[in-house]
Amino acid sequence: MLYHPDKHRDPELKSQAERLFNLVHQAYEVLSDPQTRAIYDIYGKKGLEMEGWEALLRVQLSQSRLSLLCCIRLLTHLHVLPGCSRQLACGLLGVAVPHVTSWKGGELRLRSGKSLSGSRESGRRGDCSSEPIPRLNRASQTYFFPIHLTDQLLPSAVFYATVGPLVVYFAMHRLIIKPYLRAQKEKELQKQRENTATDVLQKRQEAEAAIRLMQESVRRIIEAEESRMGLIIVNAWYGKFVNDKSKKSEKVKVIDVTVPLQCLVKDSKLILTEASKARLPGFYDPCVGEEKNLKMLYQFRGVLPQVMVPDSEALRIPKQSHRIDTDG
Repeated sequence: MLYHPDKHRDPELKSQAERLFNLVHQAYEVLSDPQTRAIYDIYGKKGLEMEGWEALLRVQLSQSRLSLLCCIRLLTHLHVLPGCSRQLACGLLGVAVPHVTSWKGGELRLRSGKSLSGSRESGRRGDCSSEPIPRLNRASQTYFFPIHLTDQLLPSAVFYATVGPLVVYFAMHRLIIKPYLRAQKEKELQKQRENTATDVLQKRQEAEAAIRLMQESVRRIIEAEESRMGLIIVNAWYGKFVNDKSKKSEKVKVIDVTVPLQCLVKDSKLILTEASKARLPGFYDPCVGEEKNLKMLYQFRGVLPQVMVPDSEALRIPKQSHRIDTDG
């Protein structure tokens, strides 16, 4: 109803409404049909671009493979299939061989399918009881992993086995690993921004057009809410907020979403489900790949509550816990 072209007389608004209305119509056609909806749920928009029979065949093959995988897993856990058949079946399905890690018969069974063989070697008189020495057989080489046990507590051994490795780990993590991971993450984010720049620009234009089309409806909603001291969105921001003093160098990337949220108010209530808010009408993603939040200040019954929630968290307002402590 909001995007219907006949609802707008202005030629520019009518053109924007027609474009958005066509997108809504396309979405309705896909989601109202069980077959196309199943294709979209699995393959997204690319799946809809394939031939219908090809996409449907892929869905059926995926479901068949899943059923076969469940049967194989059940049979292997029940030990119905012999070892070689279990490995062959799981190898064809591309899953790990489900061995239980255990020591049995001088062999340590691993979940990866390899084995650690061990032998008991008697120690000298006065030593601790003999223990198995694990060994790893790989190709033509054998790797031994001796385990030494003692009844004496040596401070130096305790230090080098606990404190030493911890100090080395934290030093490497702080000086090498953490900076490297941060640089890699920033590099991946930059690449993601470049790949999605065109799509983000299109979503931004659609959001701005939607906000212009919402203005008249929002005006009527605000008038109705004011007459009964209901819910009015004073201001709302969506995106990346930097509250940590240690991250002052990072830029705040937010967009104003006051109008889109006010347009969703009905009977003095606003309800948002557990999903990314970038998909709401009038929204778009201002910082692709980064953590986002929704921050809102609203008016209800003469009080100004505020709330800030993560992007995918559900939200329902008004709520008593959102009230600001005016005494502080």
